[in-house]
Amino acid sequence: MTDNHLRADRGAWLTRGLLALGLSLSVVAAAQTSTAPTKLSLTAPTTAARTFQPIDLALTTDGSFANPYDPAQAKLDVSFTSPAGKTMTVPAFWYQDFDRATLGPKGAAGWRVRFTPTSAGKWTASAAFAKPSLKSAPLTFNVTTSDAPGFVRINKQNPRYFAYDDGKAQQFYFPIGLNIGWANQQPGENGSVLATYERWLTRLSKNGGTIARVWMAPWSFAVEWKDTGLGDYGKRQLQAWLLDQVFEMARQKGVNIELTLINHGQFSVSTNDEWKDNPFNVANGGFLKSPDEFATNPKARDLFKRKLRYIAARYAAQPNLFAWEWWNEVNWTPIGGSDLKDWTIDMTGALKTWDPYGHLISSSYSTGGTSDLWTMPEIDFSQQHDYGARDPLVWGKSAVSTFIDTAPNKPVLLAEVGYSAGGTEPPLIRDRIHFHNSIWAAPFVGYASTGMYWWWDTFVDPENQWPQYRGLADFLKGENLGNLSGQNAAVNTLNAAALTLQNKSRALIWLRSSAYDAGEANTAYTRALIARKGGPDWTYPLPIRSRATVKVAGLSDGNYTAYWYAPQKNVWLSVIPVTVKGGSVTLNAPSFDKDLAVKLVPAGQPRTPATARRP
Repeated sequence: MTDNHLRADRGAWLTRGLLALGLSLSVVAAAQTSTAPTKLSLTAPTTAARTFQPIDLALTTDGSFANPYDPAQAKLDVSFTSPAGKTMTVPAFWYQDFDRATLGPKGAAGWRVRFTPTSAGKWTASAAFAKPSLKSAPLTFNVTTSDAPGFVRINKQNPRYFAYDDGKAQQFYFPIGLNIGWANQQPGENGSVLATYERWLTRLSKNGGTIARVWMAPWSFAVEWKDTGLGDYGKRQLQAWLLDQVFEMARQKGVNIELTLINHGQFSVSTNDEWKDNPFNVANGGFLKSPDEFATNPKARDLFKRKLRYIAARYAAQPNLFAWEWWNEVNWTPIGGSDLKDWTIDMTGALKTWDPYGHLISSSYSTGGTSDLWTMPEIDFSQQHDYGARDPLVWGKSAVSTFIDTAPNKPVLLAEVGYSAGGTEPPLIRDRIHFHNSIWAAPFVGYASTGMYWWWDTFVDPENQWPQYRGLADFLKGENLGNLSGQNAAVNTLNAAALTLQNKSRALIWLRSSAYDAGEANTAYTRALIARKGGPDWTYPLPIRSRATVKVAGLSDGNYTAYWYAPQKNVWLSVIPVTVKGGSVTLNAPSFDKDLAVKLVPAGQPRTPATARRP
């Protein structure tokens, strides 16, 4: 998100966001004095422990700490030993519960540890303070097997894609979704962040969506900002708790979360300038004179690692944490080059000590397909942002190839996309077309996800664009794109184009009218304005494409079945037997005005392969 991506009323928007998060409510502050602990015990989890599902264990101690978020004062870790004898150590974290209805604190604050067991059987847990050296008695608990698919990894079969991994096998995973960065107050909901996320995630999930990109921004889920100072997160326990709830409701709905840790504005004086409010800023009682010092100042690094340890302790155990994202569009900050690389190496090393689950890690630029950052072993996948209103069917292959040329064996996520960087404006037909095309074109041109649209709260939800995800989710259900390669298919008219994903025995084809493009719609609208026929209710007439044919080559000879699909209506159409001779076949397309899809499979084989489990 760049400076142009924010609405003009950003100040009011930020204020609404803060109010929506309940910052006016009282919070429970950390204890003001310290007392060395002499007792430490672990409490058994209150819910049944199952593989790849998080559990919380409470810790009880007679010690008190002036700042329980400071590991120098209170370094409390818990070691979990599996039935096979393998030990995983995770940091405990200071936790305050809240009432969901009132968002007021509930009960006393205390220590917790969050853990996701990776195998069934008897586990043993033991807690320990570093200073003074103090250990709890071991606690044993039994873990049963669930049908959860495991953590998201790089696909071993084809490293340009993702897969769920339960330690025994991998299942192909193609992220379908969008940005749901934060929630502002919604009419009729009394500013309920959770009610808003519940609505968004439910609509996404019901339409086949499996990923959302969420920001830990100062106005949303950040645990540290100007109201907390540095290194003490007591005043933002509500934000931390709200993010807990978002993770849990997303997990229940089969949606993974890409968690963006730093939005660029926090360390920018030129683009969405939030440096003026940053607690690191010397003007706010911090010790940095300029934001670029954040990457090189040893004290700043140590303080960020403290926060990182807390974030990892609280959220790393979430099996639906798709990935950590260091920066949103770091190029808008003055941090770059060797300083950014050194910082990334340092922070990644630290994060891995507190995240024993090995979640994927990435970062992002507003552009940057040739950046050296993508080649770093610390970065698991590349990310592209695009607001150029370009036709993804046309530019997509060249755009994604830039990233692939830079980092050939890494997935490329189309993590932000929009028709415009300035927001939506009538007529919305341009946004609807671009939204649809970014979803469907992305897999066919080589991205490892759909295009993840940006305007979730001002376009996708109010315009109820959620069903557009259902079409691609249904069409790709059970498919392993890692076994397929992208190609152009020959169309008998210049008025349409087709792309395929195929191997020798299977082909997925997307056929689209050349007129069904946001740029073409905008050109037509401009002409309408000149003719004084434009306006917010302007409609875009599309010609019917009849008697179009698609020639698919590179297939093994034999009998096949063509299953035609209507992406605009999310329904399967005709079922046509065809024969491949000489390695190719020409398919007669039904009449269409926007787009069609067709799946070509050997006769006698099911249209949909065995489907992968959802989390």
